[in-house]
Amino acid sequence: MTTVHFRYFWPFVLVTACLVGLCVVVAVSLFRQQATITVALRENVTTRRAASDLRGCLNTLIALETHHVEAVSDLHARAVVYIAEIRQTANQPEEQALAARLEENFSRYLEMWQSLPPAPDPRHASRLMEATQYLETQVLAPCRDIENFNDRQMAQTAEQHERVLGQLAWGMAGIGALGGFAGLVFGYGVARGLSQSIHRLQVRIADAAGKLEPIPLPEIVFVDEPGFQGLNEQVDRLTSRIEQVVHQLQQREREVLRAEQLAAVGQLAAGVAHEIRNPLTAIKMLVQNALEASDGGGLSADDLLIVEAEIRRMERSLQAFLEFARPPKPERRLVELRAILGNVAALARGRADKQRVQVRLDTPPQPVTLLADPNQLQQLFVNLVLNALDAMPNGGTLTIQVHQNKGSVIVEVHDTGAGLPEELMDRLFEPFVSNKETGLGLGLPISRRIAEDHGGSIQAAQRAGGGASFIVTLPVVESPEG
Repeated sequence: MTTVHFRYFWPFVLVTACLVGLCVVVAVSLFRQQATITVALRENVTTRRAASDLRGCLNTLIALETHHVEAVSDLHARAVVYIAEIRQTANQPEEQALAARLEENFSRYLEMWQSLPPAPDPRHASRLMEATQYLETQVLAPCRDIENFNDRQMAQTAEQHERVLGQLAWGMAGIGALGGFAGLVFGYGVARGLSQSIHRLQVRIADAAGKLEPIPLPEIVFVDEPGFQGLNEQVDRLTSRIEQVVHQLQQREREVLRAEQLAAVGQLAAGVAHEIRNPLTAIKMLVQNALEASDGGGLSADDLLIVEAEIRRMERSLQAFLEFARPPKPERRLVELRAILGNVAALARGRADKQRVQVRLDTPPQPVTLLADPNQLQQLFVNLVLNALDAMPNGGTLTIQVHQNKGSVIVEVHDTGAGLPEELMDRLFEPFVSNKETGLGLGLPISRRIAEDHGGSIQAAQRAGGGASFIVTLPVVESPEG
């Protein structure tokens, strides 16, 4: 029986090898033709695109020079680049001749342009018109000829491409038929080999499973179950196990998030307790002293002033915590940024004068219109200005500078103080982070939230000459004329 198998096996192998060789020859021949056409088409497309770009550049040059706009050196440089690209990709004699003519005429045009007399010279206008006419007649025309030539070449290439595609389709059909026949021969051997080894196949996924949990998941092993049925059942069991692991991970993620929220609440409560405990302690001591006084008299005027000041301090702390915990929704309307910054500078000027701080407000002459809540914006910039004044107790310069870009406005608040502590730079906008003894650490987080609620951002940086700089970016409302 084995002898019979080998008697028919070697003729099949020989015939299959011949058919495969024939398929390879046909395929290589067809693909070489296709590659040649593709290279020619790519060169034509590249030259055509460069000529089109050059024509657009020349039309722009002609339009500008016709309107006596002579700042066109960049266009000249671009035209030289396009011409060089055309010369590099031109591969036909006619095309090369057109490219050489184009380069020569453009060089002549550049000589005419460079030899123009100065603008005050009466001959300037006529010479400029002469150069423009030369550009239009002697440079633009060859450019159009190159475009037309490449259009014809691409049309011919497309027709040839269609013919080769037809041949390629028939060739691939033949290859498919021959390959099918060869597949029957080799498929028999492959099927026998697969049927003998399918029970020994093992699919190990311990590495991937280890990324889900530290305990390795079971291996997938073919033991006694025939075919792929056993694999399907074990994959189903593995999929179920993975879903359980993912569900556990999601549950743990929710627990971590809940723990972070509780930690934030605890941090907020600690901040409230710290800010209210000190004023209450001072008030309690004054009341106890009044109760223990032997004369039975009430609190003095000075004591009452202290009580009032401490109560106002508690009110300010509570208001800051409320604004941080429950921020009001912005009531947006069209506002003028310069007016808001003017109010901020006016509010800060009294304290600045006491500290011998010079306030500079640098705004553009044209209006800067925003769709925003004016009260919240004023609060944002007042926070930044007060922080700057805190950094300059013994004098300095406070600068509020406005730069307007396309679609946005940038407001920079500079001071000449000691600068920002390096250890706080990464945590500057986190709640309750402050280097002030009596600071809550909520001013900058509230300011960042206001900026982000208005579609903007806020950043902090050290100034090279000393001091700190806070940069606020906000979107502006484009004027109808813009």
